[in-house]
Amino acid sequence: MKKKDHLYIYGLFFGWRILLFMAAFLAGIIIPVFGSRFPYWDRVLTITNLPNWIWGFGNFDGVHYLKIAQNGYSSNLSQAFFPLYPYLIKFFNIFPKNKDLDLQMFVDPSYFYTAMILSAVFFILALYFLVKLWRENYNSKTALLSILLLCSFPTAFYFGAVYSESLLLLLIVLTFWFAKKGKFFWAGVTAALASITKIQGVLLFVFLAIELFIRYRKEKLRFSKKMLLDFIGVLLSPFGLISYMFYLQKSTGDPLFFLSAQPGFGAERSALPIILMPQVIYRYLKIFFSVNFFSLSFFNAFLEFSMTIAVIAILIITFKKMRFSYWIFSVLVVILPTLTGTLSSMPRYVLMAFMVIPFLAERFNKSVRYIIIVQSLLQAILLGLFIRGYWIS
Repeated sequence: MKKKDHLYIYGLFFGWRILLFMAAFLAGIIIPVFGSRFPYWDRVLTITNLPNWIWGFGNFDGVHYLKIAQNGYSSNLSQAFFPLYPYLIKFFNIFPKNKDLDLQMFVDPSYFYTAMILSAVFFILALYFLVKLWRENYNSKTALLSILLLCSFPTAFYFGAVYSESLLLLLIVLTFWFAKKGKFFWAGVTAALASITKIQGVLLFVFLAIELFIRYRKEKLRFSKKMLLDFIGVLLSPFGLISYMFYLQKSTGDPLFFLSAQPGFGAERSALPIILMPQVIYRYLKIFFSVNFFSLSFFNAFLEFSMTIAVIAILIITFKKMRFSYWIFSVLVVILPTLTGTLSSMPRYVLMAFMVIPFLAERFNKSVRYIIIVQSLLQAILLGLFIRGYWIS
């Protein structure tokens, strides 16, 4: 990769990060009342003694990740959050601890500092490998424009928050990159790590199985040690989730407790039985006709519904126009969360369907600047609500 591309990635990241902090700062002025619609914020975030426009990036799921980083899975239902991200926060936390702090009541501020740095590092690395990956199939201009589209996406601010999205993005991109280079064993390793980061990571097994089948059928390769190693890599890919399920079986008696715990966090999310998309759409139509049009509940429902339908429509359009393994992974990563009976968090979950972005960058090249402006404005609005303690995704 050329030096100017490195400068572009770093410049894009730091420019995006500064704009996020500016939007977060303005949110405190425009939205004076803090929503506090999640627990522990006063014992995990304000304890950092930082202004809200900084500690607000640890809102909602962030407080749970920070509590797990310090205390493990000691809180009820915290098993809904997969362990790799919080354990990496604990492992890399080199900041001095506050020895006078009651760790039964509060989370040491050092974990927040570490989490913010790690999310930034993971995202920069993800952008770097995304450009390398997209350059394999597209020109340099499209690759660089695509990461700009990704950074301006309305919910992209989660990549800079105390959320596991930046880590998951990096691991998915690395899996794609290793598979592209025919290194299926290492692709299996990164996929296994992704599967212990979020449930969507286990879908990389399908991607790798398709890629391995295509490669060996096309090249008509005979059995060899490399083929065996590649096959092991594919089988290794869901091992992260399997190991977490084994831990849950030992600690809670329920290997699927990460699903069973979901209803405890609201959003009317169900673990079982599986609920299909027509039922979910019907539920949202009922919401639109029963909830106050000017309420935040209506806004959230409309955001969840419209972004989900928009991404599904794009995936339908891109069928046979994208590499099949990328397309099927994108479809699965969008459909899987809807099976819980709600589209809650979908504006964030659809971030992992990022492989459609270069396709859009090429097809809408002339109007892409307007797309970026609209996306950026919506991102500023959503970030403002998120920072001020109002649930968005």
